[in-house]
Amino acid sequence: MDTKNLTLGEHIRTLRRRAGLSQTKLAQIVGVHLSSISRWERDLTTGDMSLKHFMKIAQATGTPVSELLAVSSCHESIGKLAGGTNG
Repeated sequence: MDTKNLTLGEHIRTLRRRAGLSQTKLAQIVGVHLSSISRWERDLTTGDMSLKHFMKIAQATGTPVSELLAVSSCHESIGKLAGGTNG
């Protein structure tokens, strides 16, 4: 999948739909509230995403973590997860 032009939220939504999962089901699998999935997919926030969340989303959608993290908008989130700066 070409992810270069997708935001992280668009990518998560595309993968979720491709896997045939509702937002509710993905939220249950990931262990978060439905509103978190909705906010992530709309690119309203990713600050509350942990590496554990990325891994569970990847597993639930049958996607390698590297593909999930391939979108350019994800790099800032990765930096935060790794303890980088917030800028």
